[in-house]
Amino acid sequence: MDATELIKTFVILVAVIDPIGNIPVYIGLTANKTVEEHKSIALKTSCAAIFLLTVSFLFGKYIITFFGIKMSAFKLIGGIFLVYISFTMLSNTKSSYLFSEDDIDKNDDISLMPLTFPLFIGPAAISIVIIQSNEVSTGFERIIFLSEFILIGFLIWIALQLSRIILNSLSKTGTKFIHQIMGLLLGSLAIGMITEELKILLPGLS
Repeated sequence: MDATELIKTFVILVAVIDPIGNIPVYIGLTANKTVEEHKSIALKTSCAAIFLLTVSFLFGKYIITFFGIKMSAFKLIGGIFLVYISFTMLSNTKSSYLFSEDDIDKNDDISLMPLTFPLFIGPAAISIVIIQSNEVSTGFERIIFLSEFILIGFLIWIALQLSRIILNSLSKTGTKFIHQIMGLLLGSLAIGMITEELKILLPGLS
């Protein structure tokens, strides 16, 4: 795996996790929390995100193999799913697709569910990590990926810690715009993923 693929994977992950675009949802879920609770939620969410990405990276492909699913088929359906996620981001309906805020008791600890899963590290992010884990061939590449997960966790932590400052600076319109730009970027990359897999599965198309 070359540097270009590593960078592309990181960009896709940041686009689908979308720390900035998810800030309005986070603020809505934590409206009744104290400053100390905000700090605790931000830290636990970022650490849980790193853990979930790492577990998916290390063990996800073995689960796929156990169920007899071919990685090429998983990549294709993963690409299609990413296109769908990008559509929900462009139409600003991602959070409503993932969960209903009305079903959440905001007095409970929300750092693991729904913040870590499914808001930040949802099925799309897990699919990307599993797909890329199959492409890794050296220990150095594994270290690079694990470092990327730590960086993503840090980005989530920063976004949550500074959520109100960011929202006041950008406004809801600004965060919505970033959310949609991420959706556009994700959709473009997902279409490329689908095209590459179709060429492999159907050589006559190339």
